[in-house]
Amino acid sequence: MCILALTSLPLLLLGWTGRKTVYGEYEFDPVKEPGLALVFEGIHDGIYPWKDLPLIGGHKEEAATEQPEEEVAEAGESVTEENAEGQMTQEISGEDAAKDGEKSTASQGETKGADASESYEEADDAEVEKIETLPQNAIHADTDSIPNGVCSPVMQAVDYDVVNVAFLSPDDTEYNTDTEGIFAKNGIYYPLGIVDSTYFGDALFLGDSRTVGLCEYGTLKENASFLAKESVNVYNVLDQELRFVDSSGETWSATVEEILRDYSYGKVYVALGVNELGIGTTYMYYEKYRELLELIREYQPDALIYIQGIMHVSQEKSSSDSCRNNTVISQRNGAISTLANGRDIFYIDMNPYVCDNNGDLLPDLSGDGIHLKASAYENWDRFLMENAVVIGE
Repeated sequence: MCILALTSLPLLLLGWTGRKTVYGEYEFDPVKEPGLALVFEGIHDGIYPWKDLPLIGGHKEEAATEQPEEEVAEAGESVTEENAEGQMTQEISGEDAAKDGEKSTASQGETKGADASESYEEADDAEVEKIETLPQNAIHADTDSIPNGVCSPVMQAVDYDVVNVAFLSPDDTEYNTDTEGIFAKNGIYYPLGIVDSTYFGDALFLGDSRTVGLCEYGTLKENASFLAKESVNVYNVLDQELRFVDSSGETWSATVEEILRDYSYGKVYVALGVNELGIGTTYMYYEKYRELLELIREYQPDALIYIQGIMHVSQEKSSSDSCRNNTVISQRNGAISTLANGRDIFYIDMNPYVCDNNGDLLPDLSGDGIHLKASAYENWDRFLMENAVVIGE
């Protein structure tokens, strides 16, 4: 009996201590059943009491991480004083190591603080670039100058030394230097591309007798609207009625302000400058041109505005006329080209399509050295379709 009691007692204790761990899945009533019953039931199922139970002097790491807080407390009661002292030693060593780590980190921070700051700024800039999404078809560049391909370059011409300097402005004259507003560049630009005639279905062409010719002899009249008149110039264009022709061919007289106020356009093309070559200086011309563009933008806030460079005159005209010559024209084109922002206002120059290498209008294309022949307007049509901006496609 004594032997039986001695062998049963350890099993009873194992069953009792394992009721929440190794035998946690078994139903057990300590009032009706002895702990010994759990041991025998577990042995029958292949579960042995000594396999995953807390051991004297310590415990398995896996069991400790998986045990609920309540069980860890029970297991902790079996830890010896020796182990407790070891844990205390480890805790103290850990605190010292943490302090040493803090000192090391602080030292590194002092020696590499500047580099770390620079790295953070670079990372922040990179993140901004990733987040920023350019509009479709747009390109990004700095705001100092419009990149190539966005606007036409201003075509220069041979100076035949006949110009009356009263019609010029000093070479160092500054024109548009805006950093804010409708004429300011903002770093987002749209390049010129090729379109077909349907592109001009929501376009208005505003100009003088040359634009009258484009309306009468060009092919775009089937799509675009035209507001033009012979002899009109940038100084009086807002003060008189012009001939308006819509895409259906219907014609009537109206002022620029009336048309801009009563109709909506996706593109507005401006071609003014030949009739005022003998009026005022380049800067005076530039200022009136700027006022006209501001009025267009006021009434047509979403339209693309195309500044069309003044078409050159022939060599015969340019070498003999003190005001109607390509020296004055080139300077004035350079002035109004500065009003382009490359975003929704563009400068386009058709002169390479109708001029020779000297910048003179080809004599075969003009009868009077100023206006195109009827058959030559196809050059202007082709130029317009090869120098257009498409946004959002």
